[in-house]
Amino acid sequence: MSSTPGDNSCRSRVQHMIQHYGSESQTQREDVGTGPTTTIIIPVEGLTDHYVITIGRSIAVIEWKPSDPDQHSVKPKVLLHFDAHSPINYFNDGKCDAKGRLWAGIIREREPDIIDLHKGALYRIDPDLKTTTCTDKISISNGLTWSIDLTLFYYNDSYAGSVYVFDYNHETGEIKNRRVLLDYKTQGWGKDTPDGMTIDTDGNLWVANFYGQKVICIDPKEGRVVRTVAMPCKNITSVCWGGPNYDVLYVTSAQKGLSAEELKAQPEAGATFAITGLGVRGQPSPKFKADLNVLKAKMAEGGK
Repeated sequence: MSSTPGDNSCRSRVQHMIQHYGSESQTQREDVGTGPTTTIIIPVEGLTDHYVITIGRSIAVIEWKPSDPDQHSVKPKVLLHFDAHSPINYFNDGKCDAKGRLWAGIIREREPDIIDLHKGALYRIDPDLKTTTCTDKISISNGLTWSIDLTLFYYNDSYAGSVYVFDYNHETGEIKNRRVLLDYKTQGWGKDTPDGMTIDTDGNLWVANFYGQKVICIDPKEGRVVRTVAMPCKNITSVCWGGPNYDVLYVTSAQKGLSAEELKAQPEAGATFAITGLGVRGQPSPKFKADLNVLKAKMAEGGK
């Protein structure tokens, strides 16, 4: 179920893992008035069983123990609110850099599938919970990752159809000099849009293609696609490395936007897949390295 242009050295295998995410084991969060959408969950370093999450346009922490029942509710402890001027904004994709700073991007969806263009932004949350707007005028903030040598930052705006690259200062977290690494409009892929993204230890980018039924691998040095892995459903949403050796690429998908006919033709839409045999690997994802004294004080406030 894959094709690898220009590289027949190995065959990848796409394995269906989970048909309906959360159908058995799931933790429900209680509504705390911050919005309906939870899109990011990242472990907090030094605080067992705690995770930083996004809820609508807010950042919160939840406690989720392995011993918790499969079906139960938890109350998030809200740390930070963003974009008070626009309550319809919400966080989309995000992750932590190698220093444990949280990066998370916001979009404005006025109505289902109707995006207010250039109204989004990418924020950085430092260990002391201070926030910085890293870039703005984004339409659909999506996948992000950093080069292996930590000198470049890669970032997707799905509406623009662009994979961007910035110069990155790892010590300060500053990004600058945005330019287009890959313009989807020049690839002849129709409606394909860049969604979630990760990087392998060779420095190549792996990008989920929403509408495109594939994952692509980009050589950022040359700015071109070097591999393609076909998927069994249309709307591919994100990618990350896992497994004992971080050589399994996990791929998520969505049912959103599919017609009844498309859902019938794509019974695995909404599933999570594991791709093995790619011959490359990634690295562990960094945890959120908050100043625990500051975090606990904020949690005490947010839990009231």
